[in-house]
Order: sequence, then C-alpha cells, then structure tokens
Amino acid sequence: MVILKLAYRNLKGAGIRTWLNVFVLSLVFLSIIYLRGMYDGMQDQSIRISEDTDMGSGQYWCETYDPYDPLSLPDAHASIPDVFDPLISSGVMTPVMLYQGAIYPGNRLKNVTLRGVNPTQEVMNLPTSELGVRSNGYLPVMLGHRMANSINAVVGDIFTLQWRDGNGAYDARDVRVVNIMTTENSTIDIGNVYLNLSLLQNITRLENEATMLVVDKSYSGELPESQWKYMSLFALTKDLRDMMEMEQAGGAVMYIVLMALALLAIFDTQVLSIWRRRQEMGTLMALGMTRLTLIKLFTLEGSLHGILAAVLATIYGAPLLYLNNIRGLTIPMDMDSFGMVLPQTLYPTYSASLILGTIVTVLIAVTITSYIPVRKLAKLNPTDALRGKMS
Repeated sequence: MVILKLAYRNLKGAGIRTWLNVFVLSLVFLSIIYLRGMYDGMQDQSIRISEDTDMGSGQYWCETYDPYDPLSLPDAHASIPDVFDPLISSGVMTPVMLYQGAIYPGNRLKNVTLRGVNPTQEVMNLPTSELGVRSNGYLPVMLGHRMANSINAVVGDIFTLQWRDGNGAYDARDVRVVNIMTTENSTIDIGNVYLNLSLLQNITRLENEATMLVVDKSYSGELPESQWKYMSLFALTKDLRDMMEMEQAGGAVMYIVLMALALLAIFDTQVLSIWRRRQEMGTLMALGMTRLTLIKLFTLEGSLHGILAAVLATIYGAPLLYLNNIRGLTIPMDMDSFGMVLPQTLYPTYSASLILGTIVTVLIAVTITSYIPVRKLAKLNPTDALRGKMS
C-alpha cells in the first residue's frame, strides 16, 4: 500500500507528462475496442441477415448442387425425398429451386438465375406472397431492388423470359414484374428472378423437384436423414467468417501501430524518470528500500498509466461507443461492392469479453514495457545514485 501511494504521488508530481501518456493510451483503448466491435458487429449482422432471408437454420442440398460451380446449375435439381413431406406441410421447411434462364429487358439479353419459391412460405423473410397472383396471361415474377435498378425495371413491366426445360427443349414466355422487394441480402437479389415454385416446376417439366430445402431458423427439433446433403448455418457462413478473419488480421496491423506508439511513450517516460531521479533512488535505498522494492515502485508507476488510461477511456469513451451503437455507422457507398452480405448501416457489437480482454492485454503490455528499462536498477549502487551516477 505504501508503494502504491508513493507511485501515485510520483505520477501526480510529473504533471502534464503523465496525463499526456494517459490520454494517448486511452485513445489506444478506445480505438481497439471500437474497431474490434465494428468487425464483430459486421459479422453478426451479415449472419443474421443471411439466416433471416436465405439460409434459415440450415439447408438440405440435392446431390448435384454446387454453389461454386455455375456450370452445374442446369442439373442441380432432384425429386424431393418423401421423408421431408411432413416438415414441408407443417411449414418448418420450404423447397427452393434454382434454374438457369435469360431475360430480354429492353431488347437486351441478360442471363439470370430463376429462383422458384412457394408463395405461402414463411421460412424466409421475403414478400413471396405476390407470386401467387394471376397476371392476365403473363408469368408473375419478383425482382430485388438491385436487380430492378440494373435493368431499369418497375412494377408492371413486361419482358421475355427464356429457359431450357428438363428435356433440353428451349421455351419462352412473357413475364410481368408484380413486385420489387427491398432486401439487405445482395446475394439473393443481383441476377435473380423469383417465380412461383409450382409454376417453375411446370414450365421446366420438373414436377416435385427442387435444388435445396431451407429449414426455419426457429426450428430446433430433429431433422430426418436423407441422401441430400445437410448444411448447417455454421457451415453455410464459413466463407463469411473466413473473410471477416482476414479483415480482422488486416486491422491488427493498426492495433500494433497504435499500441507501439503508446508503449514507446511509456518506455521513454520510464527511461527519463530513471535518469532524472537518480538521487531520489539513492536516498530511498539509503533509507532501507531494497533494490527489488525500487524496481516494483517504478514498474508500478508505469502500470498506473494503463489503469488511469482505462478509467479515462471509460469516462469519455463509453458515451461515444453507446451513441455509435444506437445510431450505427452509415457507409456512404454501395455495400454490394464488398462482395458480402452487409447492410448500409453498420452497428458494432461490444461484448464484455472484448472490453475486458482489451483492457487486460494493454495493461500486461504496459507493465512489461515499464519493467524493461528498470531492470538495471537491480545493480544500482546507493552511493553512486546519491552522487547522481548510474552503476
């Protein structure tokens, strides 16, 4: 306790030098927590959006479906196994069929993926009910707002849709846009045209076939075994999590730079303090303080910079982080260019483990940095220190 009081008085006596170090170190605390919280928030939002609009709690894939091989898409369909009928009829699971096609908006050719969904499904948070209406002889289709913008389409527009049915014969029909949905999931928007599943099965002559089965995100019961491959939400979001890990690895460079600058200031302060307080150290040793206690004193002084910085960061940083968590960070650019599922407004996630882990890591680094320059005090001669010399 005596050493703690003495260390605090020494820091207080250093004046502006102490508070400059504390302020710089508090910025390091705040920056690391903010950036890590933003990365965690981006990942959580992306997974939540994908779960809500596309992946559910998992998906069953037919044996021929490979999302990384677009050339396999014409054959990526199979008859729905009977074991799934109870879950489909109860609304726990909904089939989705992906099929190749082409549209001709404004006499221009654009290759698209036909996405057949059940209009009455409630597994995916999509306005698919519009696909169940009649459209005066036209096939009703739904587009995402990004897709609609890319082809300059509005509700009521009519264009030609071409496809190749299951027997290899080409066919075409005119379609009408009955709805344009707004979704934060660009992967199910760009290049996709939504149709009624039964209608798509009919025009392709692939009755009772589908590409995948999406399981409701709230379902936690047992799932039947089948030849179809089951992909959990964790497996489906692996690419997203790997991408975020790469982004965090890049952000770690900034953490290291900020930490190095702050620790350099602490190191320089310790070296200067030892040089200027030689006679004080000699006096303390002459009064009975051991070399080990002297080392503890100067190391504790350096460590107190980290503790005071954590307190200061809490005072002015907590309101800023809370405000940012409420309002989010709106990106003034098109998030589709990032190649991942992200909303326009990002909300960070500040977990207790993140905050405590950052504080502990920085305090350990500050303590080690404070100890390194004071190691030479182990060989300090009291008589030399009283004369202003270092042994």
